[in-house]
Amino acid sequence: MVKKIKNIQQLNAEKKQLAQRKVELEKAIKYDWRDVKESLKPGNVAGQVFSKLAEGKQEEEGNSFFADALAKMAARFTGKMAEKAENKIGKWFKRSGDHS
Repeated sequence: MVKKIKNIQQLNAEKKQLAQRKVELEKAIKYDWRDVKESLKPGNVAGQVFSKLAEGKQEEEGNSFFADALAKMAARFTGKMAEKAENKIGKWFKRSGDHS
């Protein structure tokens, strides 16, 4: 729905509401990103990978070694990817803040 703005006071009020909405959305993105980073921490990912492997297969001596090795590789990989994503998103926020 499109609002018709009839005077400068309405325009200023709408600008203020939009600025507040922008701040709220940026906070929501920040909190969501924090949750994503937390879930991608190497320890959490390793635990998830190990848990899935343990669910799918019965415990055997060979599987335990394989699961540990796979979990460590996944943890390192996701840690690096999360760091790169964090840096990139940080740059986006800095750029968007420069234009305000």
